Amino acid sequence: MKDSLMYRLCYHRFGEVRTKADQPAGYDTVRNAEIGFKDIHLHYFRESYSSSRWMVRIFEVMKEPNRVGTWQGIRTDEFTTRFKDSKPKGLPKKIDKSVKIMTKLPDI
Repeated sequence: MKDSLMYRLCYHRFGEVRTKADQPAGYDTVRNAEIGFKDIHLHYFRESYSSSRWMVRIFEVMKEPNRVGTWQGIRTDEFTTRFKDSKPKGLPKKIDKSVKIMTKLPDI
């Protein structure tokens, strides 16, 4: 449960908040229990908006970092030269006229 995305998004920064004075930080008043994992860090999401009572929370997906240097063990200069000739060739230059094409349907 602690590895699920929903748990991480719901309880992100919840361990920093004290909901009641007589309860420890990260105490969930709805479930009457202290949350299990308080130190949640998000790597692929960023919190865009949270309402004052955290009823509405909006997260945005962060962009991937630029891949510089290697990509799955292939250097970028090798990658471009390796797949340079993989472009589609297009239509052939010469049309083979030996194949007869039926242009008129035979009479029945």
